[in-house]
Amino acid sequence: MVLYKLNEYYPDYKDEIFDGHDIKNFDVYADDDKVGSVQNMMLDETGHFRYFIVDTGFWVFGKKVLLPVGLVRIDYDDKRVCVPGLTKQQIEDLPEFSEDLSIDKDYEDRVRGIYRPLTTGPMSSPVIGTLTYDYQQEPYFYNLNDPRFRTYEERLGTRRNHYRANVL
Repeated sequence: MVLYKLNEYYPDYKDEIFDGHDIKNFDVYADDDKVGSVQNMMLDETGHFRYFIVDTGFWVFGKKVLLPVGLVRIDYDDKRVCVPGLTKQQIEDLPEFSEDLSIDKDYEDRVRGIYRPLTTGPMSSPVIGTLTYDYQQEPYFYNLNDPRFRTYEERLGTRRNHYRANVL
């Protein structure tokens, strides 16, 4: 599935979707350790949030990684994205994200493989050897646990459909 950066998918996202707030630059924490900061988000072609792009800063010097949206808790008051149980070793093991990277099935499989130990509850088996992946196969990675963020996602879908209908 094709993924887009939030600001490229919908340039007016900050004012029209997030009520003037911006998730970019929220700090990312693994338990009590600051991991880095949110640089952007990745969405699929349907407008569903899939990943945070996290710059790990000094924790794992200069590395950007993807973080599935379903693994986080968001603290809007403190401007934090919290990832319980995340370890420095997992961040080090993640494939690096770069701005010119083409994210394909193999890349996403590697990302999910590193994060699987953080998931709780019943897990489906990793999908191996298939050409397609459906994000609903592993909902614990991609289902938004945050009602405010689900509202943002709904707004994004509504605004994007309106934009496409009027421009295309």
